[in-house]
Amino acid sequence: MYIETMSLDATIPLNKEDKQMKIYHTETQEDFDELLKKLEKEGCRWWSYRVITPDDSRLWRYYKQNTVVYVKEKGVSYGDTNYAKDEYPNIPIEKYKVKQDEVAKWFGGATNAMKAFSSNGVSMKNENNDKVNNPAHYTAGGIETLDYIKAKVSDYPSYAVGNILKYVSRYEHKNGIEDLKKAQFYLNDLIEWMESD
Repeated sequence: MYIETMSLDATIPLNKEDKQMKIYHTETQEDFDELLKKLEKEGCRWWSYRVITPDDSRLWRYYKQNTVVYVKEKGVSYGDTNYAKDEYPNIPIEKYKVKQDEVAKWFGGATNAMKAFSSNGVSMKNENNDKVNNPAHYTAGGIETLDYIKAKVSDYPSYAVGNILKYVSRYEHKNGIEDLKKAQFYLNDLIEWMESD
């Protein structure tokens, strides 16, 4: 173990292959500020043991869109993406996006609602047997769910790619050809989306 200077603010004890460390890339001031708020709520502190405060928002200006935030246990530091890539090539750098975090919260809430419906005996079944193209349970309420997602999610291509990866990676273990058709649906929709731009 060694102590390495990671930023203008603090030092953080790290091993080159540290699996407990997370590195977040914050491309915007808003993303940086929201990540710091989230970490502060989780009880994290700067590695200098200083509490994270709203004034720390100014730190983003040093590296701007190349800013990364290192988190190990409850310790936080920051630096730039090039240093993180060079020094920690085996630790993935996750993009932290405020909007994605809000979408994840929304989906978490929706999932909990669906579980509540199911546990109370409310059936989610419908008469439409096409489980790939426009199934009836995705048009309940008068709007196609995918259209709503496109309207609300600022980065639809990432959403589509996530679904493609999900369905391709599970097809052997879950729904076979149906999952491949779902992946194909999202791939075709993504191509259409990209061509329309």
